[in-house]
Amino acid sequence: MADLNYIAAGRINTTPLDLNGNLDKILKQCAQAVKEGISIIAFPELAISGYNCGDLFWHSELTKGAQHALLNLKYSLPEGIVVGVGLPLTGSDNKSYDAYVLLKKSKIIGVSVLHSCYNSCDSRVRFFRTPCVEGLSFNIGSEIFTPSNTFDVELNGSTKKVGIYFNEGDFAYLDKVELLICPEAKRFELFDDKKRVVDAVALSSNLKCTVITTNLLGCESGSDIFDGLSIIADDGKLVAQSNYLSFKRADFVTASSGISEFLNEYDTIVRAVALGQFDWMLKTRSHGFALSMSGGADSGLCATCVCYGQLAALDELGYDEYKELLSALKFEVPAFTGDKQSYVKEKIMPQVLTTVYQGSAVSGSVTRTAAEKVAHNIGATHYEWSIAKLVEDYVAIINGTTPDDKLNWDRDDLTLQNIQARSRAPGIWMIANRYNKLLMSTCNASEDAVGYCTMDGDTAGGLSPIGDVSKSRILKINQHIADEGIEVVKGGLKLDVPDMSYISAQAPTAELKPGQTDERDLMPYVILDRIHVLHQGELYTPQRILDTLVEEYQNFSRDDLKLFVTRYFTRLAVNQWKRERGATTFHIEKTDLNAKSGFIFPLLNDGYRSLLEDLK
Repeated sequence: MADLNYIAAGRINTTPLDLNGNLDKILKQCAQAVKEGISIIAFPELAISGYNCGDLFWHSELTKGAQHALLNLKYSLPEGIVVGVGLPLTGSDNKSYDAYVLLKKSKIIGVSVLHSCYNSCDSRVRFFRTPCVEGLSFNIGSEIFTPSNTFDVELNGSTKKVGIYFNEGDFAYLDKVELLICPEAKRFELFDDKKRVVDAVALSSNLKCTVITTNLLGCESGSDIFDGLSIIADDGKLVAQSNYLSFKRADFVTASSGISEFLNEYDTIVRAVALGQFDWMLKTRSHGFALSMSGGADSGLCATCVCYGQLAALDELGYDEYKELLSALKFEVPAFTGDKQSYVKEKIMPQVLTTVYQGSAVSGSVTRTAAEKVAHNIGATHYEWSIAKLVEDYVAIINGTTPDDKLNWDRDDLTLQNIQARSRAPGIWMIANRYNKLLMSTCNASEDAVGYCTMDGDTAGGLSPIGDVSKSRILKINQHIADEGIEVVKGGLKLDVPDMSYISAQAPTAELKPGQTDERDLMPYVILDRIHVLHQGELYTPQRILDTLVEEYQNFSRDDLKLFVTRYFTRLAVNQWKRERGATTFHIEKTDLNAKSGFIFPLLNDGYRSLLEDLK
């Protein structure tokens, strides 16, 4: 294997439009790389501007600002290092392009651009021009550049042919490269990690070269979480692999960094959600989080992820940087003593997370105890109060409009359930407003699919951390947390929440009427989630889904399964308005129902009647 100690994959936690902040992180990493003898460092796609700049990619002030930042980088770089960095540029045709530039001190080596949004459904299709038009050029400062995918670059005492590879659409433009840079802006998606490693190694084998992949890092602008996965492969062998979903603000990976192991499925989901929460707190400059803690599976997981995020950040950033970040948000960060988990739970979490159990006339001691136990287990500041009088007063007001025809459970079931959920919203909003906290809602992907939530009730909040995690998976995660804890470091530091057992032992319930359970109202969650995957992931029709379920769930009759399929699609169709109004969710599972970037569906539709009427 060739000596690869001269190359590095840089990654930074970007903020969209923060050109100066992103540039500062890049420059600091370049300075450190030079100290470590690095000759070339590659940063991710759109690292200067950030990835999710939306319609501003069409505005000249952004592309001009990005070009100005590039020129600042050109003249501010230390001697002795070549840098690759992504940014939006305006071409000679006055269109915006997703560009990647190689440069060194006082010299731009060349410009490459995205040729096609190969197999892509993301926002680049909307914002960037592809393919390149003939004769395209870019004016950068006083120079004009024609885009290319390969460049001759002086590295480590010799000239090497360096290629830029955005995706498979660039393959035809590469010719006998020795070093291939693959800048990425790939959002986290469950089960995508190992495939990307295999693809990078295979690419290095096919082209018989060294490959560097480098991805954006962190929750950049709201929904997408970038995993920061950076890889170095050489001639079919994996040389280095970064840790996944890093809490660092910036760092780089070299050939000597080693190969980090991936966490298991459940720990990975918790880490992704926790990183998203941590970045939301920092980037909104909020004083932590507020949460209506029901004692159920969803709120328990949301709360635990907050604690995990603080522990992971302290562990990976180190005390000094962690203190600097939290002190900027006016948290008290006392001197570190003892073990990390105890420190976070005892000193940090009481400030970061406030939870409230809001019991009603139909609430029971089981959920009340579970809420208190888990909140105490993770160190949150926890309160309890009753909404029974509020609900009673609202019911009395409405009964006053029809004194001879009062509300009753037989006829007004939905009305009497929803007023309980909605009566919980004002109090927890007041906590959030008073203490400058982010209010989290506790929706999940399964309930979002069928609208099993109360708008302006349990959907209240600005962030829905587990809104893209299916309920059957949430139940398994919580059982895993109760039994084993959650790994922060593979084979090392863990977060222990043994009192999650008080939640995992319960049957899921909205607890809005006596004897209620979710699955009695809907269907078994494993079946609901299977329908969702077959529809969203496999693109099956309702009839094919029913036939598949009959084969897979033989302990249910065909009539029961037909009822479940009909119920799922009927509710899916009529509840798109809820998904469009819901709080921001993190993209976690492939079958995303996010109304903006996942499941695009008309608000007004036929309720799937045309596809369900012949269901057999």
